[in-house]
Amino acid sequence: MPGYPVVRTEFLQDTPSRGFLGLGKKRRNAEELPKASAHEVWVYRVDGRYVVNRGELARDDDNVVRADCVSLVNVSRGMPVTVEMTIQSAEASDFTMRVTFACTVTDPAMVVRENVQASEAIRAYLQQDNKLSHLALNLRMADVNRLRREATGRIRAYTEVKPPEVHGLDLRFLGVEVLTPPDLEQFEQRRREAEAEAALKKQRIGFSRDDEIDAERHAQNLAGHRRGGRYAAEQADQEHDQERALKEQRHNQQLQAEQLEFARSEVQYAFDMFGGDPMKALIFAQARGEIDAKDLAERMVADERDRIEYTRRQGELDRDDDRLQITWAHEEKTKALDAARERQREESSHDRLMELEEKRAAREDAREIRRENREDRHKQLDMQLDVLRELAKRGHLDMINVQVDKLVADIYGGGALAVTRSDSNALPKAEDPVSVPAEESAPAEERKADGESFEPVDVDIESEGDDDEPGR
Repeated sequence: MPGYPVVRTEFLQDTPSRGFLGLGKKRRNAEELPKASAHEVWVYRVDGRYVVNRGELARDDDNVVRADCVSLVNVSRGMPVTVEMTIQSAEASDFTMRVTFACTVTDPAMVVRENVQASEAIRAYLQQDNKLSHLALNLRMADVNRLRREATGRIRAYTEVKPPEVHGLDLRFLGVEVLTPPDLEQFEQRRREAEAEAALKKQRIGFSRDDEIDAERHAQNLAGHRRGGRYAAEQADQEHDQERALKEQRHNQQLQAEQLEFARSEVQYAFDMFGGDPMKALIFAQARGEIDAKDLAERMVADERDRIEYTRRQGELDRDDDRLQITWAHEEKTKALDAARERQREESSHDRLMELEEKRAAREDAREIRRENREDRHKQLDMQLDVLRELAKRGHLDMINVQVDKLVADIYGGGALAVTRSDSNALPKAEDPVSVPAEESAPAEERKADGESFEPVDVDIESEGDDDEPGR
């Protein structure tokens, strides 16, 4: 890899003027800028600032024209970067490890500004772990597999406890590869060759022994055939006798099986033909000579008598069942009617109770409304009387015209008390007399129900002058 993440860096010359008298807009030539792939971006250095161009800046853009340096940055995600490290072993040779990280550029401008190289950053990060370089001090070259496990576990734990922090670059550990030492590789190769040679030699010896064993077994078989020649005839006779006895036994078993099958088929036929009709069975028995005609006739008469008795008994039982069904249906119908009447009575009682409850609630509401109205009227009377007392106390009754007899009659029920004034000068008349109208009386039935004997009156009094005015 030429470099990662900074792939290439180019220094730029000042852009010359264009157009008539150098008044045209400046523009970079395409040859001055490095070609970028789809996974690469340009980073321009403009007056000490670093501007990232992902393809949106044209060659006549002010930042592109004024830039003095441009870098090409690889922004691929998860780019694998491998570094090699050597660690000492218990022997003279060293182990070589290849550690791989997945790298992703997070800030291209910072990567260019700080000249970040992924391989150098990874190597510096791993060298900060002092125990990693001492991991194989107690291991021999033959313990390479053990080192692979321990190195992987050590670096993975190190990255979890202390994650790598590189400006503008994200690092993620992928794995470790420990190379097999050349001396161990040569030793293993020679060992495999020696094992192969020993295996070939063992196979050759085995083949020779197998040949000898086969020759000896063949000689023994020949001798055995010679010794067994005189017993062959006797063995053949014995085998023939055994085979004949076996065939005879099988024949007898087959005959017994056929007899049993025939008997079973006869029984099945008789059952299929007469199993449901005893009379047919008797006729079949008489035809075969098992019973005579007299026995057949007696059994037929007895069977007919039993059938008639059975039919009569069955009819009686059916009639009893019908009567029971009718009785049960009548009882069920009666129970249903009684239950319906009971539900109707309960519903009627409930409706009457609800109606009475509603009426009672209506009377309670009406009584509560009348009580509230009566309290309001009493409060109005108290206020009116308080006003009259206050006026009389201050001596203002001489300045207003009050129809006392009508007021008292309205308050105490009318007609019960008559008040007249004998002296016409007792209460001087005002210039503008004010009438004191009485409130309309409540309906007769409400007054009777509440026991009311009077109604409130509204007293509107107008004074000839303000009582608070001096000299009045």
